[in-house]
Amino acid sequence: MKLFRNLSSVCVCALAVSVTLPLGLMPVMTPVKAQAAQTVQATQVASGVTETNLPDPDWVSLLSDYEKNYWQAPKDASHGGKVLDVDTMKLDQDLAVKINHQGAAQTDTNGLNSQRKRALIDSDLQGEETMPDALGPVLGAYMKEGFQQGKLGLVSDIFTFNVAPTFQTKRAAMHPRPYLDRSRSTFNGTNDLAGLPATLDIKQAPSWGEHIPGYSTLQKNSSYPSGHTTAAYSWGIALAGLLPELAPQIMARASEAGNNRIVLGVHYPLDIMGGRIGASAQNGQYWHNEFATSIIPAARQLRDYLTERCAADGHGSTLAECIANLKANGTGGYTNDFLDPVATEPVKDQSSAVRVYTARMTYTFPQNMSQSGKEFTAPKGAADVLRLAYPQLHADQRNAILKATALDSGYPLWQSSEGWQRINWAKALCARVTLNEQGDVVKVETADQTAISGPEVVNAQYADKGDHPASDALAGEHSALAAGPDLATVHVAQRYALIVTGVATAAAVLIGVAVSAVRRRHK
Repeated sequence: MKLFRNLSSVCVCALAVSVTLPLGLMPVMTPVKAQAAQTVQATQVASGVTETNLPDPDWVSLLSDYEKNYWQAPKDASHGGKVLDVDTMKLDQDLAVKINHQGAAQTDTNGLNSQRKRALIDSDLQGEETMPDALGPVLGAYMKEGFQQGKLGLVSDIFTFNVAPTFQTKRAAMHPRPYLDRSRSTFNGTNDLAGLPATLDIKQAPSWGEHIPGYSTLQKNSSYPSGHTTAAYSWGIALAGLLPELAPQIMARASEAGNNRIVLGVHYPLDIMGGRIGASAQNGQYWHNEFATSIIPAARQLRDYLTERCAADGHGSTLAECIANLKANGTGGYTNDFLDPVATEPVKDQSSAVRVYTARMTYTFPQNMSQSGKEFTAPKGAADVLRLAYPQLHADQRNAILKATALDSGYPLWQSSEGWQRINWAKALCARVTLNEQGDVVKVETADQTAISGPEVVNAQYADKGDHPASDALAGEHSALAAGPDLATVHVAQRYALIVTGVATAAAVLIGVAVSAVRRRHK
């Protein structure tokens, strides 16, 4: 019950946004947009494709690699769980102990240090506490105050309803947590650990004020996947999609929140990876189904709010200026110096944020080379998460960005994940994308390769060439027009579509009037 109470409190936790995007995010407006809209409409009519809602993902199936390849869940008291892959599960446990021990180093007399304190804050499962750090000290303080003052309610709604459930997936795996006697199964049977130790040397953290680790209240045989991590990545991916200029740091902070579950000794790395997969799929569905009704309004709210706060404090009249002046996407943004066997460098800027996030995608698990090099196909909904980052581009072009930045196949949990395990949000959401004259994506430069002030499209004037516009309809993407007719704040791409629609409607009315007049004259 505590988990559900905490999840309900996530609504006052997360973040905020608005949609008057900075110049670097604005699409290039061309007359071709009208032709593109007609092309899409014609494609829809010809193919019968219409806007579609994505169904709830099959969470158990999506995360089933774990039970197929690494751990067999207990069936009853006579049949405990069983380790299937000793090497992988040994690395999983060894990494958990090493990260836990490093997080417990150099504590004060109360058994606390800065990393444990942050881990304990994250254990509260409240986005309003966890995610503001991702924006850096100044913008983060604005965000936190915005939640406290009730000014970011639309974003709070996203973080309430955009968290994947983990109950069924936990029940499917029923794997013991690292701080318990791992030989005992859920049904009081005996687990076959294949020679791995029943108890691990986990250093438990004390409570810190109202922040408690919850060792005595967590369900004992439910390590996979991590529910806290699922929530943290759900918040992080959504926030990074709303503020793609800061996506590398936001995703690094989300990965830290997941890693902090290992720091406290309540989860293993595979649990964290599973949580990221579930959160990714959840965002794909939510952004696809709710883009116009929830994402656009929340984006406006957050971005407008941050812009107003920045302007009032003299940091710039636009959000882009504010981010640049504060160096929020560099040394003045999210940082930390918590090191371990996976995060081997401090997060100090955009580039290091991408590298640390990417390292936590695999947690040093070796790649199965016989499975490497498999074709990547972006799962349905993934391209929707990139819609605010690249408003000039169409679904197939955004899928091409996801493909260009995706993790190679062959790492744990990739096969059942339908592609979600391979998506690198820190790279995909903030990149410099180059199109050729046919509108094809020919180059993707990520923030760990070159300095980027935000997502950028080179040769955006070619975005509507060829069949690219038709890919939006084929993907079943929802129109953003339902976001409302407020032309002062509506996204430029939407604004143009509204104008085109309005002109077309007016023209149709005038033509109708003229035709009626001619008919009357000829009667």
